[in-house]
Amino acid sequence: MMIIPFVFLGLALSAGMGCGNSAAPNPSTFQLFNLSTGAAPYGVCAHLPRHDADFRNAECAAIAAMGASTVRFGVSWRSMQKSPDAPLDFSKLDAIVAEAEAHGRTILPILYWPPKWAQPIYEHLDDYAAFIEAVVSRYGERFPAIELWNEPNLKSFWGEEPAPAKYALVLKAGYEAAKRAGSPIVYFGGTAGVPFDYIRKVYEAGGGPYFDAMNVHPYSHPYAPEGDLERKLENLRALMAEYGDAEKPIVITEHGWPTHKMGIPSVSLLLAGLKTARPDLARWRVIYAMTTGGPGGEIAGALEEVLPPGSTAEACGGARLRERLAAGDADAVIYPFDESFPSDTFEDVLRFVKAGGTLVDFGGVPLWMPCAERPDGTFEREADGRTGDPLRRREALRIDCIGTHRDPSMPAEGRAFPTAAAKAAGFKGDPAGERAWRYFTPRLLQPGDEFIPLLVLPPAPPQGGGGLQTAVAACVMRFNSDMKGAVVLSGDKARGKFGTNDEANQARYLARAMAIAFAEGVERYFWYEFRAPEADPYYSEDHFGMTHADMSPKPAFDAYRTFVEARPAGSMQTPGPWRDPSRGLYFPQWTRPDGTQAGIVWKTGATERMALRFETSRPVTFHDYTGRTIVPARDADGAYLVPVGESPIYFSGARTCGTGVTGAGPARPACP
Repeated sequence: MMIIPFVFLGLALSAGMGCGNSAAPNPSTFQLFNLSTGAAPYGVCAHLPRHDADFRNAECAAIAAMGASTVRFGVSWRSMQKSPDAPLDFSKLDAIVAEAEAHGRTILPILYWPPKWAQPIYEHLDDYAAFIEAVVSRYGERFPAIELWNEPNLKSFWGEEPAPAKYALVLKAGYEAAKRAGSPIVYFGGTAGVPFDYIRKVYEAGGGPYFDAMNVHPYSHPYAPEGDLERKLENLRALMAEYGDAEKPIVITEHGWPTHKMGIPSVSLLLAGLKTARPDLARWRVIYAMTTGGPGGEIAGALEEVLPPGSTAEACGGARLRERLAAGDADAVIYPFDESFPSDTFEDVLRFVKAGGTLVDFGGVPLWMPCAERPDGTFEREADGRTGDPLRRREALRIDCIGTHRDPSMPAEGRAFPTAAAKAAGFKGDPAGERAWRYFTPRLLQPGDEFIPLLVLPPAPPQGGGGLQTAVAACVMRFNSDMKGAVVLSGDKARGKFGTNDEANQARYLARAMAIAFAEGVERYFWYEFRAPEADPYYSEDHFGMTHADMSPKPAFDAYRTFVEARPAGSMQTPGPWRDPSRGLYFPQWTRPDGTQAGIVWKTGATERMALRFETSRPVTFHDYTGRTIVPARDADGAYLVPVGESPIYFSGARTCGTGVTGAGPARPACP
């Protein structure tokens, strides 16, 4: 049993906790901001404009029951104004706003999607400003906050290659128009991820004065939020501080984890690659090298379904992976289909390939995102492939991966077609070609090694003259030099087919991510999204919802409702440390508006029975992340004995006051 020494308010945890909380902002800043806007902290994304009035009313009622106070969706300018001379048509937006308000919900509108006649938007700033001004004037305080664009750092939403300086112009025009028309809080357009370079360039272009709150979408799925989310937020706060914006609020208007069905991308290409690498093998012993604590068993099962009959697949990492490779108990190692790889076992895999084993790396840039297993069995992302080590590792495996960043003659994205070698190995694909994004060359191979293209783009003339070039989008490198194995590569990103969680894990991550966000000083948090369309069982975008397509709840629905009940609007985070990374332990706490002390506790890795010590003069209640009551036993000293693990547990009614251990050891200070 472990004693957990929590400390609140005036007490301080020992220096050995190593909580690294120096970047957290002053909570009073966020209290004042909330009071000035009347904005409650809990929101959800829902595509209300896509549905009829009956559906929208049902969805708003369910959102209200869950506890989200604000509904975020895109307001399409192009659907409201077909020509420059036409008046704006507010009829549908009026109806949606009224329906949401009938259920006590407010709207966070994303103001974007310009009509064709107003593109590119940075050349039509007056038109955009007029649109913003008209919307803000019409709805006034009914829109306490507005968002200027969605994910402007993505081509799919910006409309062309993203340009931070041009977005700064749009931000300025929209901000000034909004302030002329009223006094809404203006959010930076929520970025896909936390693109530090993009945000920095917006600041450098003069965009800093033209938003009231920074806004990001710090997705990390399928990975757990711990480590990744707080690091992104703390680095973002540091970046904002460089430009004098340290006290400006941060909001998260999209975050979530999908629960789609696991599918193996490019099955036909995978089988053709394995057959080309080892034509002598009729069945395979495969290791799927895990880089996340997610559904490894499901992935291994999916691999067994598509591999030749009699083949086996096991998902493992760390010591188990080393054990199997050392025993010669594997024919192939398959890295995840999402550009990640387990850096802590790379040397073992390299020896395996040198000795004759096969490595498969599909999904974009090989060995791009290193991940290492922690002692508790969870995984942590390291720095990405821009650092030297991934490049060194690629070179050790003789992988030369190129794209437009290295060779402008390479297409940013193209369609690749099978070679004779791929067809001979049984490849059957899309007659229109397979999507290609990264390409491979034999530049690093040694005499005796073979480079066997499987998918190639039609030859195209390179820039600057010279002969025709053929881009190889998938290949097998079969070694016959100092190395004796093979590497099978595909440069297409596995979009939407990979990286999933089950519904229970989605709910656990929801509670943990929300707790981390508010502990880091985030003012508002929006889950993406409320309802899952579920049109394609394998497509991640169709499965982020907290409910199914028919609005029957997933466990995440109850997890969200429970969090809001445990930490109601107006709660104030308790200052001081709230995590112990050395143990994977998290314990954010807060004070509710009625003065009740409350908090949440969980840890990554294996569950441990811990003793939680509180003030003995007040009762403490416990419940799990879905709202079920927990009644823990107590030890002789009055501590509550609680199984603390991946599933968060809430406590309320008292604050902790101990820093010592039970029995022998340092004395506990008196409760203040």
